[in-house]
Amino acid sequence: MSFVKHAVIAAAGLGSRFGAGLPKCLLQVNRKPLIEYQLKLLKNVEDLRIVIGFREHEVIETVLKYRTDVIFVRNPLYRITSTLASYHLGSSGIFERCLFMDADILFDPFSFAQFIEYCAEIKVDIIGYTDAKTNDAIYVGISEKKRVLSFSREHSSKFEWANVCYINPSLLQPDGESVFEQLEKYLPIQGKHIISYEIDTPSDFEIAKLSNIANHSLYL
Repeated sequence: MSFVKHAVIAAAGLGSRFGAGLPKCLLQVNRKPLIEYQLKLLKNVEDLRIVIGFREHEVIETVLKYRTDVIFVRNPLYRITSTLASYHLGSSGIFERCLFMDADILFDPFSFAQFIEYCAEIKVDIIGYTDAKTNDAIYVGISEKKRVLSFSREHSSKFEWANVCYINPSLLQPDGESVFEQLEKYLPIQGKHIISYEIDTPSDFEIAKLSNIANHSLYL
């Protein structure tokens, strides 16, 4: 059993910046949907919730091929709300730290395991950050002690927000614009580097496919 008891995956969005007319969690990497990779990483999490909206029936059908005990949470306002709203809906009733992640990310499995182990080790709120590489990065400022000090679209840095965190759900109220803007209120927060590839655009998708992460033995 995983140290992490609860996990919420946000998979409700339109993926409008990608322009495929398909939920990004269903994009194929090595002929497998992206959500399959995440389900394998979270196979030992007992309470896994996936927030759905756009083409929800297709997402449900795909997920159930790999895991049948997932809790699906509907976000009926997915067209006009952000990931923040999905996280808030998905974590309803959870009163301890929860792993939050977006459905459009390909994670290096070893690095992801290190992230989970770090959560178990220090037992505080943690923000994941990765090497800056996406077209629309939210850059993060990191202290010498690896604490996240700031988020910014304008001031570039070596690292960007990885859209994964292990935090108490009470930090995420649904009345804001984005997850990182909510987390800004509580900075500094301990950070942990993770190797990951977010897919917001076709260019991001090509970078992710070239990473060879999808060929890791865990995913095959």
